[in-house]
Amino acid sequence: MKKEITLLFFLVMAFTRLSAQYHGKAMVDGFVQDEQKQAVDFANVLLLNPKDTTLIKGTITDSAGYFAFEDLAEGTYLIQATMIGYKPVYSAVFELNAANHAFTLPKLQLNASATELSEIVVAAQKPFIELRADKLVVNVESSPVAAGNNALELLAKAPGVLLDQNNNISLKGKQGVLVMINGKRSYLSNEEVIRMLETTPADAIESIEIMLNPSSKYDAAGNAGIINIQMKKDKNLGFNANLRVGAGMGNFPKANGGLRFNYRQKGFNLYGNYNYYFNRNYQNLNIDRTVPFDGGLTVFNQFNHSLREYGGHSVQVGGDWFIGKRTTIGALFNGRFGTWKEDGTSTANISGNSPWSYSRVNAGGDHDQGWDNYTYNLNFKHQFDDKGKELTVDADYSDFNDNTDADYFNYFLNNGGEETEAPNLLQSTNYSKVNIKAIKADYSQPIGEKSKLEVGAKSSIVGTDNGVEFLKQLDGEWVLDDTRANDFEYEETIHAAYANFSHQFSGLLLQLGLRSEYTLSDGFSVTLDERVKRDYLDFFPSVSLSHSIGEKNNLSYSYSRRIDRPSYQDLNPFIFFLDQFTFGRGNPFLQPQYTDAFSVNYSLNNRFVASLSYSHTTDAMSQVLEQENDSQRTYQTNRNLAMFNNVSLNVSAPFTLEEWWTVRLSATGFLNSYRSPYMDMELKEDQFSYNFYVANNFNLPGKWKAELTGFYQSRFLESIFEAKPIYNVDFGVSKDILDGKGKISVNVNDIFNTRRFRASIHQGDLNLDLVNKNESRRVNVTFSYNLGNSEVKPARRRSTATDDEQSRVKQD
Repeated sequence: MKKEITLLFFLVMAFTRLSAQYHGKAMVDGFVQDEQKQAVDFANVLLLNPKDTTLIKGTITDSAGYFAFEDLAEGTYLIQATMIGYKPVYSAVFELNAANHAFTLPKLQLNASATELSEIVVAAQKPFIELRADKLVVNVESSPVAAGNNALELLAKAPGVLLDQNNNISLKGKQGVLVMINGKRSYLSNEEVIRMLETTPADAIESIEIMLNPSSKYDAAGNAGIINIQMKKDKNLGFNANLRVGAGMGNFPKANGGLRFNYRQKGFNLYGNYNYYFNRNYQNLNIDRTVPFDGGLTVFNQFNHSLREYGGHSVQVGGDWFIGKRTTIGALFNGRFGTWKEDGTSTANISGNSPWSYSRVNAGGDHDQGWDNYTYNLNFKHQFDDKGKELTVDADYSDFNDNTDADYFNYFLNNGGEETEAPNLLQSTNYSKVNIKAIKADYSQPIGEKSKLEVGAKSSIVGTDNGVEFLKQLDGEWVLDDTRANDFEYEETIHAAYANFSHQFSGLLLQLGLRSEYTLSDGFSVTLDERVKRDYLDFFPSVSLSHSIGEKNNLSYSYSRRIDRPSYQDLNPFIFFLDQFTFGRGNPFLQPQYTDAFSVNYSLNNRFVASLSYSHTTDAMSQVLEQENDSQRTYQTNRNLAMFNNVSLNVSAPFTLEEWWTVRLSATGFLNSYRSPYMDMELKEDQFSYNFYVANNFNLPGKWKAELTGFYQSRFLESIFEAKPIYNVDFGVSKDILDGKGKISVNVNDIFNTRRFRASIHQGDLNLDLVNKNESRRVNVTFSYNLGNSEVKPARRRSTATDDEQSRVKQD
């Protein structure tokens, strides 16, 4: 901890030095808002000479509506703010001098223009990457390679994101990512989050926000940071709708579609959407491992082939009612439901020194799962004045149900293909129920023109009930197998409170935060009569400094402390059957992990981006394999490893090769280090890894747009797994048709079919190599059509940035 405090000290000193270099130079800043008192991003702000209104400088507002002009000479000035669909607004004439060298304007309000906009064409769009004070935003909705994919596949294209063989998500080499949808936490297990993302079409996503060191306003969960997926939502006045249909083909067919609508008037807003996603694919898994026996080795060569099919539906209906100019009451319903099926067969060949009477095991299993998730939300927002003083309250209730029926078979054969013992035939019924209640309140209070205080509180109660029942076949009849039955209940209550303070100095934004979380948890295995209860209080500080150097350079420094609590499935102590020699089991004694994370970010013109980060994790929760030499069984479980360190450096830059051809290169290097006792030995692993990503964007004749991307990940370390390189190439084209109301997209994922996960483990007696190949090459075709009309486009849906697609990127 001393090292972290020392590093933070030097970061603060560096900022102080930078600030001193610019002390005394005249500057003016301010904010732009709309009639609803909401921040307007990407508004044009011009600094004018009041005598003849000649232009001196120009800039655009950020996501908070903030703008600033620095390094100004003494004199009188005038500021104009403009936005398509709004009347221009002017400030009063002001003077900058020695006595008033840092001036903040009153907020500039843009009012809607009555001008008909039907003939105006706005071609500009947001940059693909935006570096903000506390997050990196990837605006993915216009990417030609995004259409036709699901949300999980799109997430794999986001900056710094990697997926392993089980689709576990890591960010810049670290696991423990908290995934949020529209700023809301799902409270689901990792497996359930993955299933939800697999059945969400990428076309329904507007942007992905990546926060390495979130402020104290957010839950402290997520040692690697937070990934917030923002779904599309129209904000136009009048009626608008979008219809989307798509199909894909790899080894098997895929389909997706959706309808999104919005009806907005001055007094209310009604909106909703429906999305459908269907995918049928395959998975091939090869595992080679050895186990000591009688002075030699038993050799297992296992191959598994699975056909998987999943289809998902999602429905959202919501409304906002504007009571007066300052109060909004909203209600929202989210429903998700679907099915997941898997038909798998496997062969395990056994050779070498072996204790078994058989040399081959033919096994398999069929899984049929149905799931649903319904969430209800009520929200309230009140603005006390026009200066940013406001109160928001959210109340949520969510219910998740998952039911799975499965059949398993194991046949034991000798080299001649004859059965040497009775087959092992099983049936199972598995259920999982999750109930979530949460309420939170956030209050924001400006202090003067440049300071703000935010305070809030949140309480959540999560209850889960998980059970499985097995039947085995004896003498041709199915009987209950009590040795495999399981019933596990888990409850968790978290009470949290936070305070954030921010102050805008001349070119410097300081944010300080502190969050406290009090956790009560109770896990009880009814089957094993085991209970683990915990009761603990934690504090999570956060610090952020953002410094603008002139108009083009931005530096930001941040620190935060995070926590990751075990999921209820990981705490379940019972053994889960996978095949005759492979099992999964929970760990009721798994402890939370704590992470101290630092990052330094630099951007030039919001195009060249560099990020340096360091994190130190204690009691790192890690997925590991453990082997029993006597039974020759391998268990997949989770353990607390004593220490995990991660250092990463990312750089990204765009290049214009031709007027019609732009390229963005992105490269990341990261060092993962583990230190911990493990399986009666000392784990000491270090691995430097790197990856790079190149995105080529082409403006082709006939107004076609094309994107060719390539990705390469070198060897990397993940817990005890040493993973081998991963690489793939994608291509996509898109074109606006039907007078701009329609859009067609065609893309090919993994053109050369090279993407696969390969890894090995060599720890003591545990020696294993695996290759996992999922269906990755396929063609997607998507068509979308906009319906309805609009009166005025609010600022958040119209941008005047001129970056076009030069900033399209995936940073890794």
